[in-house]
Amino acid sequence: MDAPSTTPSSARPRPGSRRSRIALTVLTVLCVLTALFAVSAYVGLDPGDSQVGLREGVALHYPLLIVHIVTSTTALLALPLQFRPALRRSGAHRVIGRVGLFAGVLPGAVSGLGVAVLSTSGLVAQAGFALLSVLWFAFAVAGYRAVRQGRHAEHREWMVRVFALTLAGVTLRVLIPLLTLLLLPLLEPVYGGDEELYFLEIYQAITWLCWVPNLIAAEWFLGRYRTTRSSRWTSSRS
Repeated sequence: MDAPSTTPSSARPRPGSRRSRIALTVLTVLCVLTALFAVSAYVGLDPGDSQVGLREGVALHYPLLIVHIVTSTTALLALPLQFRPALRRSGAHRVIGRVGLFAGVLPGAVSGLGVAVLSTSGLVAQAGFALLSVLWFAFAVAGYRAVRQGRHAEHREWMVRVFALTLAGVTLRVLIPLLTLLLLPLLEPVYGGDEELYFLEIYQAITWLCWVPNLIAAEWFLGRYRTTRSSRWTSSRS
């Protein structure tokens, strides 16, 4: 059996911890920029400035969209802070978590479901955004129940999934211009120059691409984290 290390485990540098901090910082910056961009079009409360099509004859659509923008922006700004180690060890973690949950994710998911149903971009987009909203709500509730019952490890895993779905707002706004430019050579041969149809089909795909890969990445991260944690526990017992 190897001799036990004299270095406290809390003082040992963790592999990948620096990369994790950099990644979290980048994601935080992207969340802030996305929040500013999303809110900018709705500050004047003018339906004509809406970044998404509004359903004619449905007066509730725009107010519901405003609620979704405000609450989702709250979630975008609050959730990255929950993964900061310094805040996790302070009382601020609980306060920010409740703000992010009750003023951000939960009302954002409910209003998002309404916005999804009213979407003018077709059934594919409605289904993509609706499922995103349902999972966002369900994961947040599961995470809250876990922490209330003292299952902190499960709580952390659920909140990683919630954060991954929250980042859909970021990936959506990255993918729209990116795919529109990358697929531009298809505009004439495939769509006959019909720009409206071209953008509609790209947007419909993005309503799924903005969150499904995020969730897959979250599950990969959690699986790797469990493996690493198990290896450390086994090493400490040697």
